[in-house]
Parts: sequence; C-alpha cells; structure tokens
Amino acid sequence: MEFERTSVAIIGAHAGTGPAVVRAFVEQGARVAVGTPSRGGEKTPLSGTVQFDVDTSDVASIRQFFDRCEKEHGPVEILVNVAPPIASGNALDFTPDEYRAVVEQELIGPILCMQEGARRMVPRGFGRIMSFISMSGKTGVHKHVAPFAAAKGGLVTFSRTLAAELAPTGVTVNTLATALFDVQVASMPDGVEVVKGIPVGRPGRSEEAAHAVLFLASKDAGYVTGETLNLSGGRFMD
Repeated sequence: MEFERTSVAIIGAHAGTGPAVVRAFVEQGARVAVGTPSRGGEKTPLSGTVQFDVDTSDVASIRQFFDRCEKEHGPVEILVNVAPPIASGNALDFTPDEYRAVVEQELIGPILCMQEGARRMVPRGFGRIMSFISMSGKTGVHKHVAPFAAAKGGLVTFSRTLAAELAPTGVTVNTLATALFDVQVASMPDGVEVVKGIPVGRPGRSEEAAHAVLFLASKDAGYVTGETLNLSGGRFMD
C-alpha cells in the first residue's frame, strides 16, 4: 500500500483507460481528485474520488484546481493526464480551427497542468508526472489522426525536456503510449480483424495500463524519467 493517503490528481479520468487508473489508485488507498475538463468533460462520479471542474486552457482555473485538490487531500504528489477520444479525418480536410482546437486541448492544456503540478512538487523534492498519449503521437504512421498525432508528438517532446530540467529535483516526467486497448477496440466495427494484427493476440486491458501508471508513480521508478512506455502488445517496439 505504497500509495496509501497519497494525494493524486487525474485530469480527464473518465476517458479511455482513465477509470481503471482511478480504481487502481483508490484500491491502493490513495486520495484521488479527478479534474473534469469544463469543455464537454464527462461528469459521472467515479467511486472513491472527489471531482472538480478545470478549464485546462486557463491558468487561473488550473491553479484553482490544484488548490482545491491540496485543500481536500494534501500536497499533490502524482499528476496523471488522460487523453480523451479522438476525431478522425484526412489530414488535408481538417480546418485551421480544428487543428488549433486539438492542439489547445491535447498539447497546451496538459503542458499548463504539468507546469502547475511541477511548480508545487519541486520545492517538496518529490513528484511523479505522467501523460497518456497514443502510439500515433510517437510513430506518426497512423492515418486520419493528424491533429491528435501532432499534439501528442509535441507532448512527448515537451515531457522529455521537462524531465531533463527536473531530473535533479526528485520529480520524474514520463508518458505512456497506448495502442488498441479494450475500450478502443470495443468501439471499432472491425475490432475482430484489428486484433489479429496484435502480436500477443488480444487488445490491451485497461488494468494493465493502470498498473503501468502505478509503477511509474512508485518510489521504485525514481530512476525512470523522460521515457515513453509502449503499451501495444508488440505492435510497436523500440
């Protein structure tokens, strides 16, 4: 129960593998605060958490979110950014406004949250910052997700730079690149065929992503920073 009474903030926790990440921390006894993006974010309660609205495009709103987390649960030691579902389309068909909106939500928003979290963690000498991305943001080989891939590719690079700057402080920064997890495959009309292309022969389980987060959040992972952990069942390897 390493995380018992640890203050954890998870932004976008209703999306993708987010509910599984919440459950994993709650089961470990952590105090979990969920940040619900004010622009269309899911509001359904997640058991064992407190939930606050946050506008990730507004620095004052982000600061208020962390203030509320810390008033409720104490100093935030772990921050997790969870990526929402993505829209698809041809790269040439997205409008300038659509590109700007995705970059604002999927790159600028997480950066501002990471900045605020890190500013609080550094003086305390400990912190864990993690962001979920898609493999498309790392490999760039997926069609029809150009804005999302571009934003998440930028988030990988920013995370590495932040990790390098914070390395001496006890704060680590990492990303998790997921591909073809249960929540994603279940929504695909050709899900059965897609699974055939996964070397391990099945989609990823949300619980597996959650336990990867638990490892990166642990004290045992203090020597892991600036990394992108592939969770793809062998489809992509470094």
